[in-house]
Amino acid sequence: MSIIDILIFFLVIWWPIFFILLPIGYEPITKYDKNTEYVRSAPNKPKILKKIILASSISIFITLSISLLEFYGIFSLKGAFL
Repeated sequence: MSIIDILIFFLVIWWPIFFILLPIGYEPITKYDKNTEYVRSAPNKPKILKKIILASSISIFITLSISLLEFYGIFSLKGAFL
């Protein structure tokens, strides 16, 4: 895999993992005031940075695994689609 292939694969894997992690630990805002600009479904503490780091680490692990499998000739994504 070239560097561009690895980067594209990482980004394609990162987005679904990030969206899967978003609802984990969801707590709605309990003190709702009509003067605030938030909706009731807004999370109290979204912890976005934690979820970005977790999604990145999982995606790096998957990307490195697939890259090593392809490097050693055990598995190839290019051969699967041809």
